[in-house]
Amino acid sequence: MSDGRAAALDAEAKALRAAYRRGCWIRFTLVIFPVPFVVALLRLQFDAWHYVLAGGAYLGFSMLLFVIDGRASDRCAAAEKSAEAAHRAAATEGR
Repeated sequence: MSDGRAAALDAEAKALRAAYRRGCWIRFTLVIFPVPFVVALLRLQFDAWHYVLAGGAYLGFSMLLFVIDGRASDRCAAAEKSAEAAHRAAATEGR
């Protein structure tokens, strides 16, 4: 019984890690690309204070990325930790 639970938790942890890796590039692109693209596109119409707003938006989006990415990474780490604990429990139960 414990061995099946450990295998299920291991599969769940691997699926979470794969989803995290796929989503990481999407989040990175959605955060890093838009602000510099808009600045490059509208650079001839920008006044000095527009650059300050763009820099603030860039920093804000970057902080949001770190928060979202940190939560996703913590979820993956917790799933991997519970899978390892289940494997250890199954190994000690099987002795």
